[in-house]
Amino acid sequence: MKSIQLTEKEIPIVKETDVIVVGGGLAGVAAATAAARQGMKVTLIEKSIVLGGLATLGHVCCYLPIDDGNGHKVYGGLAEELLHVCIKYSPNNLPEVWKEKPETAPSDSPRYMANFIIPHAILALDEFTEKEGIDVVFDTVFSEPIMDGNTVKGIVVENKSGRTAYMAKMFIDASGDADLVYRAGAETETLKTIVSHWFHEFDFEIAKKGIEEGNLLRAVPLRWLGLIPSGGAGDEAEDLTCDGTTVEGVNEYIRLSRGMALDFLKDHLRDDYAMLSLPYSPQFRMTRRLVGNAELYTEGEITEDTSVGCVIASLDQPAVVYEYPYEGLITDKLSNVLAAGRMVSASGRGWAIMRFIPACVLTGEASGTAAALAIKNGVALQDLDVKELQKVLESNGVKLHRSKEMEGNQPKVWDKPTPPSAEEGPIINKFCVHVDSDSTRVAGHH
Repeated sequence: MKSIQLTEKEIPIVKETDVIVVGGGLAGVAAATAAARQGMKVTLIEKSIVLGGLATLGHVCCYLPIDDGNGHKVYGGLAEELLHVCIKYSPNNLPEVWKEKPETAPSDSPRYMANFIIPHAILALDEFTEKEGIDVVFDTVFSEPIMDGNTVKGIVVENKSGRTAYMAKMFIDASGDADLVYRAGAETETLKTIVSHWFHEFDFEIAKKGIEEGNLLRAVPLRWLGLIPSGGAGDEAEDLTCDGTTVEGVNEYIRLSRGMALDFLKDHLRDDYAMLSLPYSPQFRMTRRLVGNAELYTEGEITEDTSVGCVIASLDQPAVVYEYPYEGLITDKLSNVLAAGRMVSASGRGWAIMRFIPACVLTGEASGTAAALAIKNGVALQDLDVKELQKVLESNGVKLHRSKEMEGNQPKVWDKPTPPSAEEGPIINKFCVHVDSDSTRVAGHH
């Protein structure tokens, strides 16, 4: 590749603070909140103009279950709190049995989950972060870290003010793609992700039924085009995966997903049908993740002495409850950077588990709390007293370890969906689903 040498310029330092969070998805919001509640001054850098990440920009507007499918709440703390923030101004389809936030419910209860209206959730997150005293900087893209050995001293960003720098004591990478830890020199792993496209739609007959039922979420349902995470589609699957860590991969994803949407629109174009929304972010799931000092494994031991919280594959019923280790948030190669969200250290199916919204929020809360405690105690993240971290997390409602009742859950392999047959045409034109707003199921339509 050809290169060009630019004249070095002085970069103004905009701010010096305690904690900087890169990425304003739900993991980043949780990380910033946890640090702020520990008395830290926090700056949250977000490349778009809204908070929520995939949950809002990517239209993944279903806060997946935080219970194990047998009536036991798995996620407390901010993972539960942000569920209620997201639905605060939306039609509340949270099951009645969970509305008072109980610890348990009858084993045959509906799952503890809810859908939300995207604009309403965005405004609720704005209100929430402002109340928490978080300095949110929108429309600002992280560019590169400012290094001093294995310590990040600051970050360089790009926005309307040009190229500027933010300095801090601790940093949390909640970018989703491990941009900070990768550019700071940590070991990472990359993976191509499936291509899909979510959007709300208006169909007169469907809307009429939803209105008759008094159910707004049914009146303007969410449709999902493309592949689904739990199964492949034969030989076509490889052609519908992209690398989310390169500009070429990102643009290919956009081209394919928008192409699916256009094909679908052409097939359904009529006076009583309309697409009501488009995702404004590529819906990448697993792109690049930290290879940390420990990982979440789904084979073998599922309890951890250094657990920062329980995690599950939210769509499994019942779901096996695992414990996530603190060491999965950090690497010895960086003294003051933690990971949060779908890019934390996990391998195999464990990576897929950690991308679910509740797990992302859990790791955000753990990383924000750890960053604050490390600053208070004047130690590197590797020297943090994990017992102290666990005590704080537990006092804030995080469930660190599986209960005996949860131990009875048995592993379950995700059901593999039946792909469209060859007679039905190319998968990118024909495979889609409606997301059922009243359960965790997705119903296939071919």
